[in-house]
Amino acid sequence: MNPFVSVVGLILLTVALMVLPLVPAFTELHGKSDALPLSVIQQHTGEIRFFADGFRSYIKGLEPVLGECVRSGGHTTGTMPDGSEYLVLGRGEEALLLPFRERNEFRPVMIASGSDLLLPPETSFSKDIYSAGSVMGGTNNHYRAILAEKDIRLGSESSVMRWVHAVGEFSADAGCRLYGRVSSDAGIRLSRECSFLRLNAPFIAMGEEADPALTSLPIPADTTTHQRLFHEGDFEIPAGEVFRGNLVVRGRLRIGAGARVCGSVKAGKALVLEPGASIEGSLISASIMQIGSGCRIRGPVIAERMVLIRKGTHCGTVGNPTTVSAPDIQVEQGVVVFGTLWARDHGQAVASL
Repeated sequence: MNPFVSVVGLILLTVALMVLPLVPAFTELHGKSDALPLSVIQQHTGEIRFFADGFRSYIKGLEPVLGECVRSGGHTTGTMPDGSEYLVLGRGEEALLLPFRERNEFRPVMIASGSDLLLPPETSFSKDIYSAGSVMGGTNNHYRAILAEKDIRLGSESSVMRWVHAVGEFSADAGCRLYGRVSSDAGIRLSRECSFLRLNAPFIAMGEEADPALTSLPIPADTTTHQRLFHEGDFEIPAGEVFRGNLVVRGRLRIGAGARVCGSVKAGKALVLEPGASIEGSLISASIMQIGSGCRIRGPVIAERMVLIRKGTHCGTVGNPTTVSAPDIQVEQGVVVFGTLWARDHGQAVASL
C-alpha cells in the first residue's frame, strides 16, 4: 500500500473520531430543538406544605364519614380506594382506650379524628394522622406524619419521620426529634434538646421564654444606597459603631457589641457578632458563624458550615420573614426566627452554647 495514502487515511480517521462527539452540539446549535425550559415536577418543589396539602386532598373523601362519626360520637373502620385501612373517630379522646401499639405492629392504620385527638404514650403510628381539631401526643411516641386543623403538641422524646403541619401552633416538648418538614400557619415552639431539619412558620421560638412579640432593639429600615466595601484579610467593626454599606471580607469578620450595619455583610472565613449587634441586610459566612445574645438581623442568615445563635436574638421580623440556613445549626433557648429555619444536616435547640 502507498505510504502516502496510509498517512492520509490515518489523519482523516483521527479527525472523524474527534469531530463525531461534537455532531449533536452542532446539530442543536443549528436547529435549536431543545430551546424550551425544563419542566419541573411539582413534587420536588421547595413548598414545605406540599405533603400536607396532598394529604388533605387525599382524605377529602372521608368527610361524610367524619361528619357521621362526630354526630354519633362513635368510630368506624374502612378501606381507602388505594387499599389503605383507616380508623375514623368521632371523639378524639377515644384513642386513649384503643390498642394502637398492638394494632400498628401487625396492621398499620391511618387515623382520622373529627375532634381534638388525644394519643397514648409509648406508641408508634406508622400511618398518617389527621385531626379536624388539635392533636395532643403522649411521651415517647413515633409518628410518620400529622396534619391538624388546630394545634399540635408532641410529648417529650417523640419523633416525626416525614412531616407535620398545624393550622394552629405547633409545639414539641423536650428531646423531640423532627426528621422531616415541620410547618405551621401560626407558629412553632421547640423545647430544649429538640432536634430539627426544616421548620417554617410566621415565628419559630426556642423555649417558653422566647417572645415573638418582643419589640425592643428594632431594626429601622435604612433605604439609603451605600457603596460596597471589599477588604482583603480580617476586618473588625468596633463596638457601638454604625457602618453604612455592604461589606465583603476575605478573612475573618468580627462585629462588635452594639454595632449596627446598614447593609449586608459576607465573610470568607469565620464571622462573629458580639451581643446586641444589628444587621440591616443579609449575613453570610463561608465558614462558621457565631451570633451573640440579643442581636437583631433583618435579612437571610447563611453559613456554609455552622451557625451558633445565642439567646435573645431575633432573625427577621413579623413583616419581613427571613431564612436561617446552614448544614449545622445550634440555637439557644430564647431565640426567635421569623420565617424558615433550615438545618441541612442537623439542627438542635440547646439550653446553652
